[in-house]
Amino acid sequence: MHKFFLLSAAALALFACADKGADTNGDGKISDSEAATEMADGGAMAMKPGLWEVKISFDKIEAPGAPAAMQETLKTQMGQGVTQRSCLTQAQVDKPGMEFFGAQPEANCTFEALDRSTAGVKMAMTCKPAGPIIVKSKMDGKFSAETYTMSIEQNTDGTPMGAVKMTGKIEGKRVGDCPA
Repeated sequence: MHKFFLLSAAALALFACADKGADTNGDGKISDSEAATEMADGGAMAMKPGLWEVKISFDKIEAPGAPAAMQETLKTQMGQGVTQRSCLTQAQVDKPGMEFFGAQPEANCTFEALDRSTAGVKMAMTCKPAGPIIVKSKMDGKFSAETYTMSIEQNTDGTPMGAVKMTGKIEGKRVGDCPA
């Protein structure tokens, strides 16, 4: 399921929520235990298990450190989007872990905001996957049994092109049962 939400290394800029979400002690930081509690308290996801098709596309891309031709190629490719399929299990629906939203252990992610419920999520996280790369993401989405949509903003620093900023959406739809 992490493939649904993981692009590059994952994620973007800190955003403010009226609700503290996972930051139960109000210190402005979400500890691993606060994140785990938020994930557990959010209940089962509204999504049905099965084979899901997900399209990730970006409508705004800024890469000022890249050559003009590379910027145009990037905008064309990312504007068309990337589509992939992945199976969502009953266990992932019942008890989604941090990796459900792209926070794989190897991506070295921390959350600045996390507010999850059965039908949605608002989050901001920073991932430091390798070397000088730092990916900051902000996601806001709504889930139903057969579809979901999420807005995503992503700022990546430490790339050979310099800073890259992208804004887009993730759209998912259930397309059937998982192959046996």
